[in-house]
Amino acid sequence: EYDIPFMTIPYLIIDGGANVGYSTAFFANKFPQAKVIAIEPEWTNFDILKENTIDYQNIELINSGIWNKNTYLKIKDIGVRKDAFMVEEVNSKEQGSFKAVTIGEILRKSGYDAIDILKLDIEGAEKEVFSENYEEWLNKVNILIIELHDRMKEGCSKAFLTAIKKY
Repeated sequence: EYDIPFMTIPYLIIDGGANVGYSTAFFANKFPQAKVIAIEPEWTNFDILKENTIDYQNIELINSGIWNKNTYLKIKDIGVRKDAFMVEEVNSKEQGSFKAVTIGEILRKSGYDAIDILKLDIEGAEKEVFSENYEEWLNKVNILIIELHDRMKEGCSKAFLTAIKKY
């Protein structure tokens, strides 16, 4: 799915919803000169992601969920599969919650000015990510690969299409 012709050599790749690291490893192998930042919120998937990417020097791992603002999230198991965990915002630091990350924050900390490839498979969180605070980073994305999850959370496609319309 990700083996598409790229017109330029990517230097920063963000793999949002990395799961156990198959896409992360694909990008790291195909583009060894690139920094690949993989984000995965679910703990057991993240442990496997660490194992699957331990030998890669160009991969950075973040155990968190992508959201549209600095807040706390919690894993929401909707009982589908281990690769279909969702996150939900919680008001305070509850048991099992963790600090969310934004794409803008990841880009700022990366040391790069643009995201060459942004892959998002974030199980419905794309609704929030593309509803607000995307203006600081969306125009800095060269290639966007996304799976929309309207079947899990209504409004994902609408938020995404509205956000990208002016780009």
